[in-house]
Amino acid sequence: MRSDTTLELISSITSATTEAELLQKMQAVARAIGYDQVLFGIEMRIPGGTPLQHSTSGYPMEYQELYQHRAFLTRDPTVAHCQKNAKPLVWCQRMYTQDTYEIMEESSRFGLGHGLSLPVHEAGLVLSMLSLARDKPLESDEERRRVIAAGNVLAHCVHVASENIILPGLLASRRPHLSPREQQCFQLVALGKTNWDIGQHLKISSETAAVHVKSVLNKLGVSTRMQAVAIGVALGMIKP
Repeated sequence: MRSDTTLELISSITSATTEAELLQKMQAVARAIGYDQVLFGIEMRIPGGTPLQHSTSGYPMEYQELYQHRAFLTRDPTVAHCQKNAKPLVWCQRMYTQDTYEIMEESSRFGLGHGLSLPVHEAGLVLSMLSLARDKPLESDEERRRVIAAGNVLAHCVHVASENIILPGLLASRRPHLSPREQQCFQLVALGKTNWDIGQHLKISSETAAVHVKSVLNKLGVSTRMQAVAIGVALGMIKP
């Protein structure tokens, strides 16, 4: 396919409005640059909390189920690389260890034996990886250069699109439900107010304010106000 047509396909990624449309457009680009399968994973790191993770996969469903059942995520060398490095990874046998060899075998069985993974790191808080896979290796240095160049642009476009399509739902799933009074107290905690200050502002006793603040901390799963505020900012519950 002509390079200008491929660029048009890649640029169309940012116009996707749903996850299904995003996957469809990623698959079109993958095929245009010689790959059969595509996967996109995103991780948002929450200060003091468990990272939020989500994947959008076009891989065979049987492989996805096997991947989850055998907990490959915790051992996958492509994931480990993309979490720590910003450079593309071209898959090769050397990246597998005795502990991860079965991942290579199962990937090959489903036509996913060769590929590349392209990470995008955003300020250390939001990480993503795009993986392109097929059943044959790269044929030349020129093909390697071409697919890495196209893949890098695609990875960044998908990352940008995911911030509008995927991240809002991911964050919403982690936000605890706070009562109106708890929300008021939380906003004042973020301003550095003490329980006495909160009580004066809301015309309640400091003891009652303390109860509401403690409830907020419990719902966020933290023990200190600073941790609560950090998570609140990350989840969009508090505006910095």
